[in-house]
Amino acid sequence: MLKRFIRLLKTSPLLLPLLASIDLVLWLVDRLAVLTVRTPPKPLSLVVIRLDVMGDYLMFRNYLRQIKESDRYGNHSITLFGNLAVKSLAETFDNALIDHFIWVDIYKLSTQPLYRFRVARQLRSQGFSVVLCPTYSRVLVLDDFMAWATGASERVGCRTDYINIAPWEAALGDRLYTRLIDSGPGILFEMERDRRIVEGFVQEPVAVHPPLLDSHSANALTVPERYIVLSLGAGQEFRIWPADRFAEVARFVSVQYPAYKLVLTGAPSEKIYTESFLKQLPDTSDVVDLTGSLSIPQLVYVLTKADLLIANETGIVHIAASTQTPSIVISQGKSLVRWHPYPAEFGEMITYLYPDYIEQHRADLSAIAPDFNPESPLSINEISVERVKIAIKSMLTESEY
Repeated sequence: MLKRFIRLLKTSPLLLPLLASIDLVLWLVDRLAVLTVRTPPKPLSLVVIRLDVMGDYLMFRNYLRQIKESDRYGNHSITLFGNLAVKSLAETFDNALIDHFIWVDIYKLSTQPLYRFRVARQLRSQGFSVVLCPTYSRVLVLDDFMAWATGASERVGCRTDYINIAPWEAALGDRLYTRLIDSGPGILFEMERDRRIVEGFVQEPVAVHPPLLDSHSANALTVPERYIVLSLGAGQEFRIWPADRFAEVARFVSVQYPAYKLVLTGAPSEKIYTESFLKQLPDTSDVVDLTGSLSIPQLVYVLTKADLLIANETGIVHIAASTQTPSIVISQGKSLVRWHPYPAEFGEMITYLYPDYIEQHRADLSAIAPDFNPESPLSINEISVERVKIAIKSMLTESEY
């Protein structure tokens, strides 16, 4: 919802005065906050700003070790200033690479001046000597203003696209950094984009690393012996395959693969899809509903043990890529190439199902990617139940049931 509103502000000429007013108010809040702090700089202290969501963090976290072990910043204390939504993930799986964490609610940071004042003041009081904002699609009032609020003498960001920021805002934000990294033109897979940014930051070669989560750090819970995970929701309605189609797939699985239970996962806000799905099943005895009841570390455990994931294209897919879980992903193509499909060397276990137009251009997705960034003109309803059934048959061989 917040991202949708931000993009509307950036693209509507009629809302330009409102956008400028919001930026000015938040800038004044930050200015006032830092004026109340007198903290001497702490040498060898680095703060990394990542205020985006789980998928963004999962792509980036592969390179934390490169920063930690680099010649330039290896002797620095590292703090993550991050979105509260990834707290359990980062603190569970990356606490060996990050020394300190500062968590914020990005909605409150954007809409509640008093909350923002306290956060900006807290940032300034740390006395960081270096700040890195590796976000490619920057937001002026989040990424750029917060980087400036740290007061770090070395403020490193990257040249941005204009998905989350207006060109005039980007020009203003650029001036708040002491160094800007150019990660190259065009639409790149986000993991490669992050690699280039980190390489520019540490100023030494950085290799591509597969996204992996240590299953030993996951929070164990009781799960069926053999099961398929269904994730019915997504952050936006147009990315959600209808519940009645998921139900048809579930009925197919129960008949053709009776050895498998079905495990439902999702955020508490996605219970509406679970309820609709369950109403369409004649028998729910083989369904385990975990919607809204799992922490991220528990979800990692569930995916680690799963035989298959069937999901819309959303954050859970990036977790599945990090746990090497075989997956079927139903996507209408939003942010094609940038976020999906995974390159074969990292995502050979993931099968993506797209509308026919995208499937017809599989050999050169980069050629059509500009038509699908940031939004796709195609409907997820173009993807049939039959195609999902065929994908299931190819991934669950006879030896597996």
